[in-house]
Amino acid sequence: MQLSLPISGRAILLALLGGSFAIFANFISFMMIGKINERVPGGERISYFWWGTEVRKKFKRLYPESKLTVLLDLCVILMALFFLLLVRFWVFGSAAR
Repeated sequence: MQLSLPISGRAILLALLGGSFAIFANFISFMMIGKINERVPGGERISYFWWGTEVRKKFKRLYPESKLTVLLDLCVILMALFFLLLVRFWVFGSAAR
């Protein structure tokens, strides 16, 4: 009897890559929050623990020449793509076996 893993090596690689892009997107967001907090007065600062979609908009308004927003968008798109590929190869790939 041959033992098989419930998850393939391809699915593990996709999960690791998708998770890496998620962590990288989070680091970029923290960098953006730090740059925003340098420019705005104390009452308008954004917390590192409770933030939402306003970070990208406010950063784009304060730093229109920066490429961090493009890099953040790219990381989010790649994270979603790897998640969809993970679902494809892990969930639907195992049904074909």
